[in-house]
Amino acid sequence: KYILQKKLEAIGGMMTQHNIEELATFYKVNSSLDLLYDIAVKKIDLKELKEFTASGDRLFAPKPVKVEAEEKTETDHTARAYNKKDAELIIFGESSDKIMYTLANCCKPIPGDDVFGFVTTGEGLKIHRTNCPNAARLMSNFGHRVVKTKWAKNKEISFLTGLKIVGLDDVGVIHKITNLISGEMKFNISAMTIEAKDGIFMGNLKIFVHDKDELDELCNQLLALPGIEKVERYDTE
Repeated sequence: KYILQKKLEAIGGMMTQHNIEELATFYKVNSSLDLLYDIAVKKIDLKELKEFTASGDRLFAPKPVKVEAEEKTETDHTARAYNKKDAELIIFGESSDKIMYTLANCCKPIPGDDVFGFVTTGEGLKIHRTNCPNAARLMSNFGHRVVKTKWAKNKEISFLTGLKIVGLDDVGVIHKITNLISGEMKFNISAMTIEAKDGIFMGNLKIFVHDKDELDELCNQLLALPGIEKVERYDTE
């Protein structure tokens, strides 16, 4: 956004909705968010901006020049569509050394969660789950700072997440749970608290997983244990 603002000021333009829409149309992107992201990652360098004409604070795109060569291969179109699709996403995990980000404490996303990026003013890019309690507020009030994100596969990084387990307080049930998690499925348990009352136990576990697929599989395996009534994820603090 700041890059575009400086470029516009250099030619006497302003950051108005009309000008942003005019640029989005010229560069053939779907929205102002896509335009700002493509500028940020230098997919769009704005060198054509000098060809725009200004009338007051309104910019107008240059008229397209008719291209004589009409032969465009299907491969060219496919490549452009593929690149455009990739440019609309920040892929992190495998490329974490290239893109600096932090995981939001309010929802604790892990790989496999549906997520979005939010550009903060002082802490860089923060990653939130799309069902985060703050998601609706951020998207509605600060839509221009939201960027599309997805995960890249990376089995070398573990993420801390929480599980709540409820079941019958039978003899040996805790051993069965810990044996499944640590012994059979090889997950590291960071912390565990158990409370029992009236024949029902409630356990909170903090464990390290690589992604949501692993977490879902663990939940299914736990639910298959005799006496386990409910297993659900919770956001660790």
